[in-house]
Amino acid sequence: MPLKDGDFVLINYTVKVVEDGSERVIDTTLEEVAKKSGIYDPKRVYKEFPVIVGKTSLLGPLEKVLKELDVGERREVEVPPEEAFGEYKKELVVRVPVKRLRRMNIPVRVGEEVEAGGRRGKIIRVTERFAFIDFNHPLAGKKLKIEVEVVGKVDSVEDKARILAARALGLDPNKIRAEVSEGGKEITLMLPPEVLGLSDLDALLAKAVSDVREYLSPRKVDVVISIEFPEEAREEAEASDTGEGGEAGGESEQATEPGGGEKRQ
Repeated sequence: MPLKDGDFVLINYTVKVVEDGSERVIDTTLEEVAKKSGIYDPKRVYKEFPVIVGKTSLLGPLEKVLKELDVGERREVEVPPEEAFGEYKKELVVRVPVKRLRRMNIPVRVGEEVEAGGRRGKIIRVTERFAFIDFNHPLAGKKLKIEVEVVGKVDSVEDKARILAARALGLDPNKIRAEVSEGGKEITLMLPPEVLGLSDLDALLAKAVSDVREYLSPRKVDVVISIEFPEEAREEAEASDTGEGGEAGGESEQATEPGGGEKRQ
């Protein structure tokens, strides 16, 4: 049965730019394809991409094709520039005095990325007096070819909650656990300690909870950040509590609490 709006699915995809009669891979979820194409990033985790049909921002033609597929099916779709990142517009190439860029401490060199007026551009040419900045999207005017395969469908509430939270936080879903009460009215998200290093954590957590509420309609969502200390740390804490290996035990109540710690939002 073809997919429908609201279905949670996992897809593999490969995106190619078609230009001058050749194809160049620019993005993929497949590690082997990335290595073969010379775009492999060792910091990236290559795995299936979670999609909520009709709710995840996808290019129009890809969205349409996805709704015609079922689990295990694969399709290739061509996306013209106007349905991808738009046509290339010459008026978006702006001439800026070199002196102005230097006053802004922006290196005046070809290839340098510049942000101005909320737009990002790239310096494509420099003369004695002016720098020419291209504010077109890097893929503007390019035709794309996308190979997509639906490799799985997500049915359990627990897995859907993990995917929603991971999407909001930018994490691997496998690093998140979810517990759902009988009837699905209460959901607990258990997050790894690495989330504490995320900037704007409060906003990201609010987004995660909002998405879980929107798509799964629970009555309550708990967020738990658990920190498990190594065995050595627990032993040191216990020794501190009993006064062993340290100063007088009278201050032991000030010691770090042994065992795991958790933070609830």
